[in-house]
Amino acid sequence: MLREVARRLDEFVIERNLEAREAGLPLTKPSVIRVMGQTALIEAGVKLTLAATRDVDCTFDLESGVEREFRRLVALEGRELEPLGAEIWMPSETAYEPLYEGRFVTVLIADADAVLLSKALKAPAKNRALITEYLARGASQRFMDLAAKYSLDLEVFL
Repeated sequence: MLREVARRLDEFVIERNLEAREAGLPLTKPSVIRVMGQTALIEAGVKLTLAATRDVDCTFDLESGVEREFRRLVALEGRELEPLGAEIWMPSETAYEPLYEGRFVTVLIADADAVLLSKALKAPAKNRALITEYLARGASQRFMDLAAKYSLDLEVFL
């Protein structure tokens, strides 16, 4: 879903910049969107039982007109940007992988281990089934290392 939204947003910025260039106006700067939470897991194709969500958790560096268009495009997909997305805690070790790299729009998704750690630490009751499933399937060593570093009590999920 987000790849298509990003492609359409990139086309929007390209057209906007062509019009600005013809009018002698400043061009729209490149945009970066960082996706976290459940949406990052869905977009990464993580093989876990994921609950459907309308919220898209992300932070972004967008000019106001591009942000409005991004919100509109996400809404057309039946989703909405999480208003508190910038407040989501992610470990400092979070790696962001490219989901879409266009001429003016880049969308990055947080790595699954970091997302799962964030969910386990910040909302353990809400995410108990998800984390339990992940542990049962064999959590990665990276997740286990992060869990130890951030003092995540894995017993809560067993």
